[in-house]
Amino acid sequence: MKLKHILFTAMAIILCLNLAACGSAAPQNSDAGDISEKVSVITLTESWDFPTGFYPIITSSNTNGYGFTYWERNFYNTLVSYDKDGKIEGELAESWEISDDGLTYTFILRDGVKFSDGTELTSAAVKTSIEGAQRNLGEFAGSFGKIMTIIDTMETPDEKTVVITLTQPYYGALNDLTMANPMSIVNPAAFDGDSYEICKQQTMGTGPYMYAGDFDGTTYTFVSNPYYWGEKPEVDSFKIKVIEDNDSKVLALRNNEIDAIIGASCLSYDAYSELSGDESFGTDIDEHGTLTRYLGLNLSKAPFDDVLVRQAIAYAIDKDLLCSSVFAGIESPADKLFMTSKPYCDVDQTVYPFDLNKANELMDEAGWIDGDGDGVREKDGQKLELEIIYSLQASNLDDAVLALAGQLAEIGFSITPNGADIMTWLGSVGAGEYDFNMYQTYGGSYDPYTLMTNMNSDVSQDPGLFLVSAFLEGGNALILELDRTSDSERVQGIYAEVLGTIADQALMVPISYTREYAAWKSDIIAGYDFYSGSRYVNVANIHIK
Repeated sequence: MKLKHILFTAMAIILCLNLAACGSAAPQNSDAGDISEKVSVITLTESWDFPTGFYPIITSSNTNGYGFTYWERNFYNTLVSYDKDGKIEGELAESWEISDDGLTYTFILRDGVKFSDGTELTSAAVKTSIEGAQRNLGEFAGSFGKIMTIIDTMETPDEKTVVITLTQPYYGALNDLTMANPMSIVNPAAFDGDSYEICKQQTMGTGPYMYAGDFDGTTYTFVSNPYYWGEKPEVDSFKIKVIEDNDSKVLALRNNEIDAIIGASCLSYDAYSELSGDESFGTDIDEHGTLTRYLGLNLSKAPFDDVLVRQAIAYAIDKDLLCSSVFAGIESPADKLFMTSKPYCDVDQTVYPFDLNKANELMDEAGWIDGDGDGVREKDGQKLELEIIYSLQASNLDDAVLALAGQLAEIGFSITPNGADIMTWLGSVGAGEYDFNMYQTYGGSYDPYTLMTNMNSDVSQDPGLFLVSAFLEGGNALILELDRTSDSERVQGIYAEVLGTIADQALMVPISYTREYAAWKSDIIAGYDFYSGSRYVNVANIHIK
């Protein structure tokens, strides 16, 4: 189902490093120059294996390849990407033009770009890669950006020019082209018909690194791409070792088995705070927010079908206390579904300050009363005894869910936390079998564009979102209009209407804005530059001493 793959794009990344020095393991190529000098080697750890290889696109045939989603920017590039200031810049394309009607995008490719096997990047290669992604996405086309469903034609008038024509205008077209999944450009040599079998054993991109092909059962080795077109990274090669347990990662760091942990999903706030106070380790927090945690409500069932109850829940949550205590001051309170720095999201919206008196008044008005004095409200013989489901795979959620349950108990809810393994959680959410769900926006380039698209119940399989359309004036038609225009004023107006309705109706309850962070051995690693607006791991951004 589409939800499974969307949610994994929103999962945080696990990253640990082990630094040493050795001779390069990169393959020798006559055109690549001398790469036999002594180089740095970094070992990183991941909770997910790469059982289906290194094809950078989720398809019906590689549905277990979630882990690679967060690493693919080390091996693949897109036509365009976001810079540190959140502006779109050229990557494989050095320039582009958009037609006045918003239908045609003309890209001019950089000179001198080669794939990791030494073959030239051409417009034909770009066309083959995008067409292959379209076919391989199958039923998931549209889950990772609208653009894959509206490409009409692709033309290659010369070796450096790619012309993409859409069937309709779309305001997020350039944004979608920044998505490594599914818009990474893959070497045509990877394709045999519609297959990408070669990518099970090789990375086939233009990025700074490539797979060395020596997986030993727990560890993957990656080496420098000798043909990389960009600035040479400080790290020449790295390894990814599969270690699932986060406590084991921290222990490995302290025992000098690894040299850094990067990514909020693999390091608890308590552990981060502890390491921050130890001079043996360097630490850093990304100044940019990553995504929004929010409390998902099953709008299709009581009591969440009542706006008064939803608003009461919003008033009852002390976000400041959650962020200062449970989230150690790293996450910040979220009053709105999206950070206002996100495109089109700086619009007026109702906010709900912490107010238990107001919350209890609303519950009384909704007819939920604690008639027997046991602290749990009831109505028409139904007690407010509910469950909140969350993924055990996501770090830092256990304490947050317990705190939320405690806060909502103050207005008469009895909530049982249900931490589930990732597949059980996804299955329950996908089937709509939940009361409360600890949820999050998609993050990166998927916020807000893809999340807004998935409010259209005609195309979405995300149960946390497609129920929203029933509350919008015009419903699915409004989201459909959004995805068929390039008129920025109309786009802004629709965002104001949709986000305003979500807030007024308390359809989702924002909790906090997350941030990525990292810790490392201070005698070995100098620092790490977080990837712009996302949780992709970019080894080229690691600085060594």
